[in-house]
Amino acid sequence: MAVDGASRVRRAENGDYGPATEVLLRSRHASVPAIPPLVHLDEEVRAHFVGTVMPVAEVWVAEVDETVSGVLVLNGNWIEQLYVDPDWTNQGLGTAFIERAKVERPEALDLWTFKSNQGAQRFYERHGFRAVGGTNGDNEEGEPDIHYRWAR
Repeated sequence: MAVDGASRVRRAENGDYGPATEVLLRSRHASVPAIPPLVHLDEEVRAHFVGTVMPVAEVWVAEVDETVSGVLVLNGNWIEQLYVDPDWTNQGLGTAFIERAKVERPEALDLWTFKSNQGAQRFYERHGFRAVGGTNGDNEEGEPDIHYRWAR
């Protein structure tokens, strides 16, 4: 892992909701055109993530020097969100999240990634995920995606 001992992955607390949402937005915006742009305004994403996702899902954050630098959302065996601040990509935070998810869900994990996001595909495949299906755009963005699964 490239990040030093000043980093950690922990369960999110109420005070993390805002910073975690900002990480999600920065990551999504920085990832275009590898992934399609958001179809909702940033304010709508903030309201949905803070008001709907975080209170009911299992949310984890990665901290670097006590600053939220990544967010992982687990819902059942699904990784619904995994975002790392653009300043911290390729530093081991994504790997730390996958390792945490495998501890929390030791039998299997599922996720979706856009077919256009080849970097994410390589990342998940390196961590033992395999493509098990996909769609031609059955999502809000209308973009083809791939269903990945990891099983013990």
